Amino acid sequence: MSGLLRICTAGSVDDGKSTLIGRLLYDSRSVYEDQVHSVKKASLNRIAGPIDFSLFTDGLKAEREQGITIDVAYRYFATARRKFILADTPGHEQYTRNMATGASTADVAILLVDARHGVRVQSRRHAQIARLLGIKDYVLAVNKMDLVDFDRGIFDGIRLEFEKILPDARLHPIPISALHGDNVITRSDRTPWFGGASLLEYLETIQVDRN
Repeated sequence: MSGLLRICTAGSVDDGKSTLIGRLLYDSRSVYEDQVHSVKKASLNRIAGPIDFSLFTDGLKAEREQGITIDVAYRYFATARRKFILADTPGHEQYTRNMATGASTADVAILLVDARHGVRVQSRRHAQIARLLGIKDYVLAVNKMDLVDFDRGIFDGIRLEFEKILPDARLHPIPISALHGDNVITRSDRTPWFGGASLLEYLETIQVDRN
């Protein structure tokens, strides 16, 4: 087993951080049965369709009412291969300082970008803050790929833009759909052009440089 890995999430609001983390926790079986029951019940009350994965992470009542993440929420989870501490940081500009708090102790940053909107001001700001805080390893999670028909050109465009923002960092870009689970735990058949590791595979195997 590899050592403990500290992760932070970053990115603009509504890019899907809470849904991605909820999906990661749910599919890696890192949530309790009573949580699953509660979220399934709440999901039925709020939306028609699948589980609202964001409810696994959006714990504060004020956040639920506004549909945003305000504070840094730390989540502990583990797989057979590794233990993780994940800092779920807010996306809103006025809570940027809280994002920096979450990034300050992280080994890896997961930068989310909505495939439909591309790199936004807050995406860029969070990436630069994480780099200033000494993070060298990044997942570029291009989310909501299902809404752009898993278009490789859109993914490559976002990847190239981030390579310019973080030219001296180690970047692992992944095309994902947090809602449907594509490339979150295992590689997706809907991205045959993507040959990299899924999000969990990457997190379980990365060796970080803590110097």
